[in-house]
Amino acid sequence: MMRTITSRVLTIAMAAQLLLTPSLGAGDLLEVLCTGKASGMPLMASILKREPMTVSVIIPTRIGSKNVDLTPSNVKRYMRLYFPRTYQDLISEYEFMLLEQIDSTYFTPVQFEWMRTAVENAGMGGLQDRSVMSMHQVYADSWAQSVLSDAYPNDADLVVEVDYHRNGLLEIILNENPNLPDVVKAYRDVLNLEVGQWGSNLMIPKGGSEIYTWSKTGEFPEFAYPEPGLFPHILGWRYGEGYTWSVQDILGASFWHQGNNPYGTDVMISMMMYSTNRELPQDVVLVHRLRIEFANYLELKGFIFSLMDFVEKFGANIDQLDRSVETLDELWVRSRDLYLEQEYQDSWDGMQQAIAEIIALRQQALELKDSALFWIYVIEWLSISGTFLLSGFALWTLMVRRRLYREVDRTRMVAR
Repeated sequence: MMRTITSRVLTIAMAAQLLLTPSLGAGDLLEVLCTGKASGMPLMASILKREPMTVSVIIPTRIGSKNVDLTPSNVKRYMRLYFPRTYQDLISEYEFMLLEQIDSTYFTPVQFEWMRTAVENAGMGGLQDRSVMSMHQVYADSWAQSVLSDAYPNDADLVVEVDYHRNGLLEIILNENPNLPDVVKAYRDVLNLEVGQWGSNLMIPKGGSEIYTWSKTGEFPEFAYPEPGLFPHILGWRYGEGYTWSVQDILGASFWHQGNNPYGTDVMISMMMYSTNRELPQDVVLVHRLRIEFANYLELKGFIFSLMDFVEKFGANIDQLDRSVETLDELWVRSRDLYLEQEYQDSWDGMQQAIAEIIALRQQALELKDSALFWIYVIEWLSISGTFLLSGFALWTLMVRRRLYREVDRTRMVAR
């Protein structure tokens, strides 16, 4: 099962990379190399696919206890196939690396050095989660020992020397320092900062790092940033030419979970934008709604394609639907161009038109499905009706009128 899931994740990620890009230059999109725990990769792929700005490649680099069908040889094979072959390939193909609970043992020292150098010299951005990648010491130690951890603002070497994982209630405190860029502060009015019960991984900031949010918990009273019970939740810093981030919790859970915090992934995208020197959105609510509309379009389009594949098997002519989808795709691309140019209101207007038209097209596809299946419905109706009538006739003949029964003559017993 896990082999199938992982294969699907890779397929989705590669499809997202190729989706509707003919009118865009490579520099207009944010190219993301995403890797980490296999069970988290479908969610990361989904988040990156929904975001119109990003194209991504997904590589699982940690198996986990539940991924019994994903073997070390599979992971090594995916790394050979999808990880850049040279340092030049890495910096030419990607702007940002997203590390979600990786197992560092699947990377070679050379690959880690490429990634560190890409941040320091080529200005690549990066984001790593779970403080030291895991609550488990084996993953944390291998991350702390890697040269790549030097490029991130959390001091992994110090963290792994203490009892860094403890469970307890957690609250997020926003740093309102006006000198900080509005990467997180822009969402102050819409964020849910009450995380609740959560397993905390301590983060210790390196000198020169910036604390964007704190985790407030009574589980680490011996650490004070700046007072007892507070330690960094989101850390950022400039490492050479690049800007990288460390976060305390798991991306896709806790603060970042859509169900708990609908704007959590918007914060994550803003972190990517800041690291890659893109202008941050001002109207974060509009951009959030716009991202939802882009995702809705892709879902509706997928539904229409599934209907088209279905009805084509019954001989239906889908040429008109194909042409209509191509026309709508052009409108989608224009709206995405405006989104990338940060003309968000014009992009919103275009997406409203695209959504209205694709909903109408979905209705046409449903009508085509009904038309294609009409004779199937008729045959099914006749078969069922004929069977019912035949059964009724047999029942009437045999049990009511009893026409096939012959009365038995009476006999007389003769005594001898």
